[in-house]
Amino acid sequence: MKTPQKSFYGMRRGLPPTHQKNIESGIDIEGHLLVLKQLTEETTNPTNAHSIILQHIRSTTIEYVDRVNSVYPVDLVIAICYSADPESVKILRAKGYDVYVPQSIDEMLNQLWKRVAEKAKSVSYPVVVQEVGGYFADWTRELSAVPNFKGCVEDTANGLWRYQAAAAKKPLALPVISMADTPLKHVEDALIGDACVYSLEKVMRTQMASILEGVRCGVIGWGHIGKSAAAALAGRHAIVSIYDINPVVNMLAYAQGYYPMPLAQMMSDVDIIIGCSGRRSIRVADLDALRNGIILCSGASKNIEFDLEGFASVCDIQEIAADKPDRCAIQKYTVRKTGKWFYILDKGTPVDFLDMPLQGAILDCTCSELFVCVRELVSKPHDPGIISLTDDLQMIVAKKWLRTHSEVFSTEDAKEDKVFFFPESWNWQ
Repeated sequence: MKTPQKSFYGMRRGLPPTHQKNIESGIDIEGHLLVLKQLTEETTNPTNAHSIILQHIRSTTIEYVDRVNSVYPVDLVIAICYSADPESVKILRAKGYDVYVPQSIDEMLNQLWKRVAEKAKSVSYPVVVQEVGGYFADWTRELSAVPNFKGCVEDTANGLWRYQAAAAKKPLALPVISMADTPLKHVEDALIGDACVYSLEKVMRTQMASILEGVRCGVIGWGHIGKSAAAALAGRHAIVSIYDINPVVNMLAYAQGYYPMPLAQMMSDVDIIIGCSGRRSIRVADLDALRNGIILCSGASKNIEFDLEGFASVCDIQEIAADKPDRCAIQKYTVRKTGKWFYILDKGTPVDFLDMPLQGAILDCTCSELFVCVRELVSKPHDPGIISLTDDLQMIVAKKWLRTHSEVFSTEDAKEDKVFFFPESWNWQ
């Protein structure tokens, strides 16, 4: 067996030629979702199922929409309101897609299902939704009344929690295939926290004349994203504390060299907090504990981490920096009763979307897993309720990914490696 000349440092292939060609333009976008391309080319659509895609619309989303459309025609693209890149929306519309940009998160949670239902009612073929964030969790009964509507694919942990909360009140009326808690999804989650810190650092340097080195930072929520954010902050020589509502998680953080502390003490001690809990991190009742001048930013979905509506009822709000394509919106909240003030970045929405949070080979993995979920939903009937993507379907993506993006696993010598025959190879003698 030949030894690859590039061992560790040869693990990742170079950029695809089309990606290299477009790198100077700043808009890539054809040819980087190589595993997704393979999956779509080998998939047929005998039932003529169509799709609706609710996604973060960035330049990196364009090829994903095109690839899905090549198998399951995309009848509607819905842009998540806080992450809709105007240029990418324009490109998708120029390609002929029906793209809708909602005005607010409230509209997405409470009104958007009607637009989807109307779209599905107007056609005679099966329709499925691929969404990010659980926006249809409370409306599965209404959507199930549309005969052609077959179900949803959900991407995120926050979205999964919304569907679980809805199911706890009333059984879901549709199948919902979730990839939120799969090992492949955790690969992406492990990079999102770093992307949040990258964007935070950029804002600190360009808009607040500061750096992260030596700054006291707190991370609320030490899940996959929180761990990534804490590691990224530590890598920039910030002083990192963490808080998680789960006492066992606090112990695990302590064992890995982080400093867990009570929430009130963290809020009074640190200079920056990144909310990564996926739930409400800081409430109106917590404002008395906040350090004067503290910066709050979110690493979670939507604007859920901070009680913005509650803050607005007790605070005066000043726009420090406007929301522009090359600038982060920064708002200063001043508590009327005490005069204490604090900053919130990007209106409490995920700070990583100021830049490009996920790209390259890992984006290919995530998009491919989403497509496999859609294919699974379309391919056969499923009972209503939450369905996790099975291990065997994740294996399909992982094996193709290794053959495509890993130089050492893509060689002729490696094609018979036991990894490509797992789990059967586990018992080989």
